Amino acid sequence: MRKFWEIRAAADEPGVGELLLYGLIGSDSGFAWLFDEITPKQFKADLDELGAITELRVFINSEGGDVFAGQAIHSILKRHHAHVTVY
Repeated sequence: MRKFWEIRAAADEPGVGELLLYGLIGSDSGFAWLFDEITPKQFKADLDELGAITELRVFINSEGGDVFAGQAIHSILKRHHAHVTVY
């Protein structure tokens, strides 16, 4: 599985996480997230590994990609308890 995201703790502040979405979002096939139960679960698991963060900074530099992946990410982030800021 090719991850198109990186999730990490912010280096400058405790309790803050960072999500980097760089490059093409989703798989090259365009329909992977529609029929894929593994990748969205892995994305959420990676996000949950940050623990009890109060803020999540999301950095996006992408030319686009799979609409299903984008919708799944959006839904996961909306349900997350942290304050989400997108750059």
